[in-house]
Amino acid sequence: MHGAGPVLIGGTSAGATLATTTLLRLGDRPGEVPVAGAVLQFGAYDLSGRSPGGRRYADEWFITAYAGHVPDRTDPDVSPLYGDLRGLPPTLLVVGALDVLLEDNLAMAARLSAAGNEVDLRVFPESLHGFTSHPTAMAAAALDRIEAWLASRLATRAPA
Repeated sequence: MHGAGPVLIGGTSAGATLATTTLLRLGDRPGEVPVAGAVLQFGAYDLSGRSPGGRRYADEWFITAYAGHVPDRTDPDVSPLYGDLRGLPPTLLVVGALDVLLEDNLAMAARLSAAGNEVDLRVFPESLHGFTSHPTAMAAAALDRIEAWLASRLATRAPA
């Protein structure tokens, strides 16, 4: 990626989970793809059902569809909450206060911070799962915050 501009990664819901597992995989190959930042919206980070958040949705159909074939669902490729989170790029986590995945996002923010990463957690009041996809004032506020955060990541990576 010589000469390429900054790379940003993000996703919503299952996409946030996949973005996080991608970051973990990229961490196994340092320097190959320099990621300037990650925006993760209301992801599910414990598909094993072992954490308090993961237990809330452990029996949902999407867990079996996504990870039914995996014998150990604490594998970071399935449940990134259990991965080695050191050295990940600055991360913005966005979640609603009424989201079933709130606890997962709080746990991921804590784990990212404990691993020495820059993390910005934004919990939006009165907001359910997927709230940024709806035409509401709260969604607009969240999307404005995401846009500003991304712009700041690009500005910090701009050549002098």
